[in-house]
Order: sequence, then structure tokens, then C-alpha cells
Amino acid sequence: MFKSHSSHAYLIGAAVCWGLGTVLSKYALDAVDASVLLPFQLTCSVLFLGAFLLASGSTVRGIEHSVKIAALGVLNPGIAYALGLIGLAQIEASMSVVIWATEPVLIVVMAFALLHERLSLWSVLCLASAMAGVALIVGTPSAGDSLTGVALTFLAVIACALYSILLRRMNLTDGTLPIVFLQQSSALAFAVLALILVSKQPLTAINATALQVASAILAGALYYGVAFLLYVAGLRRTSAARAGMFLTLIPVFGVLFSALLLGERLDMLQLLGSVVVIGSMTVLASRIAVSPAGQR
Repeated sequence: MFKSHSSHAYLIGAAVCWGLGTVLSKYALDAVDASVLLPFQLTCSVLFLGAFLLASGSTVRGIEHSVKIAALGVLNPGIAYALGLIGLAQIEASMSVVIWATEPVLIVVMAFALLHERLSLWSVLCLASAMAGVALIVGTPSAGDSLTGVALTFLAVIACALYSILLRRMNLTDGTLPIVFLQQSSALAFAVLALILVSKQPLTAINATALQVASAILAGALYYGVAFLLYVAGLRRTSAARAGMFLTLIPVFGVLFSALLLGERLDMLQLLGSVVVIGSMTVLASRIAVSPAGQR
């Protein structure tokens, strides 16, 4: 049994960073196309992680399965967050973070389908309840949300969940920081290539305010860098199941920051759906047997 109070602080901090990072990205997307914002934010993260790598004396040389690790980086955060940012540009940040809250449930389903892990009765009940909550949210979109944006965000969540399953299969032994740096570097290469091939917004046409640029930089460092490092630090000090419970705080902080910074509001049915999703996943996380969990 793990009782480290410091792990709670790390994990809550990670949830804050993921929730706030989503809202800051939404604000930056008002001026910057998703195809431009993704490589920009990944550059901020890679620079942050690279500085941390140098300061810690770590290296990416000699990492096992480096090609597979790099490929996983293209999947997540490359493809996953490209889809997520495009979707975020079409829906409200509060809806985005609630959709992302279904990721732990999807990981359970994929673990059952691909890793043949058994689902308990509680898991099935919580999954059904969470999907009912999602139906309430998606079935009553606000004026600022589009079905395309919702669908792209769900695809991004699926990609992230698949990443967790594939990473779990690899049984990695190298340090976390070098692995994350390699993955995000490969994701950056993918994002730059996508920018060259598909971007419809010339760099000279970007008209972002200083506050929007600062939001993009801070979101890149928080969402891709600080959050993951905090989560791993907390995970090493507690059980994986308990650490996973703190992921349910992400939509709570996301909705809070959406209200505080963007002035967004949920209508009553969306609020009810949010409560159902968050409550269902909290119960699910509390019932999961202690076992290694996929990384975010």
C-alpha cells in the first residue's frame, strides 16, 4: 500500500497542467491554425525537455526499441494532438476536456479487446454510465460546437488510448525522460512535415497578439512537458490504479479554467453529462485492481 502524500501533489499538478493547457491552446487557436500551433507547441516542449535532459545528464543514445518508440511518438502526440487541435478549433474547450475524460474508459475497453484483460461487472456498468453521459454532452451541442469537431476529438482520444496499449506491450526499461524526448522529437518532425504539406495559413498571415503567443508557448510547455513529468513523478510514488484516478480531475480543471479564462458555460444537459462521465470514471478508477497502467 502506497501512502505518499507527495504523489497526490504531483498528480493534481499534472491534471491542472492538462486542463489549463487545453484552455490556453483554445485561446491561441483563435489566431493560429492548428497545423501551425502543433509544431510550435512541440518545439516549446522539446526545448524544455532537452534542457531538462542536459541538466540531468541523461542521453537518448542506446535506447532500446528506438524506432518503435519514435513511431509511437508520431502516433501520440503527433497524429493524436493534430486531430485534437483541429477538433478543438471547432468546439468549446469545456466540451473538449470532457470528451478527453473518456480516455481511461477507452483504455479499459482496448485492454480487454487487444490484451485480453477481463472486465469486471463494475467496469461494464461504469463504462455504460460514462457513455450515457457522453451521449448527453454530444447530443446537446452548444452553438459553438460542430459534429466534425466532436468526431475529430474522439478520434484523437482513441489514438491516445491505443498509444497507451502499445506502450504497455513494449515493457520499456529505459528512463522516462529520454523516451519522452525521443517521442516528442519524432512528433515534432511529423508536425513540421504536416505543416509543409497541408497548412493553408502562411506564416506571414498569422496575426496573433502577444498574449496569444504567450498562451501558445505556455500551453506547449505545460501540456506536453510539465504535465507528463509531474504525472510520472507521481506514478512512481503510488499505485498505477490510484494515479489513474487523478486523470478524472482533468475535465474538472478544464471546465473551471474555461469558465474563468474564456467565459464558457455548459447548459444543464451538458453539465449533467459531465457529472455522469466524471463520476463514472471516478468509480471505475477506484474499482480497478492495482496493475500497470498505460501512460498518457
